[in-house]
Amino acid sequence: MTRGKIKLEYIANDAERRASFKKRKKGIVNKMNELCTLCDIQACIIIYSAYEPQPTVWPSPLDAQQIISRFRELPEMEQTQRLFNQESYTIQRIQKSHKQAEKLQRINTLTDMEIQMHQCMAGLSSLQNVPLNYITEMGRLAEQKMRDIMARMDEM
Repeated sequence: MTRGKIKLEYIANDAERRASFKKRKKGIVNKMNELCTLCDIQACIIIYSAYEPQPTVWPSPLDAQQIISRFRELPEMEQTQRLFNQESYTIQRIQKSHKQAEKLQRINTLTDMEIQMHQCMAGLSSLQNVPLNYITEMGRLAEQKMRDIMARMDEM
């Protein structure tokens, strides 16, 4: 049975927070162990905690030190090549949202034009109050629809 979605917010109760930390720390260490085994990679974890005087280091302090040293020996370009921080993540999400909003805006505009065109063809409205650029786009849309109809007829 799956767990329900939890709210990601500060746990006010100290005992609950400490218990949650211990469980999650154990889980993240297990996940890193699985990742290293399955993907044949070398990785390390250093977890500083207010509950323990010494940081938790996985796999061992010596191994972690070697991995970090090898990483620092890489050229700076390679070190930052796949760097992903909160700022770059937020920028990426904003750009994706803008592209999606633009796409939806184009779809809405085309849908509005189709509705307007169908209403004009049915005699329910006129083009008197419609801007010229909108009428031009409706003409292009009508031409595209005619090409689609002709292509469909040729298929039959």
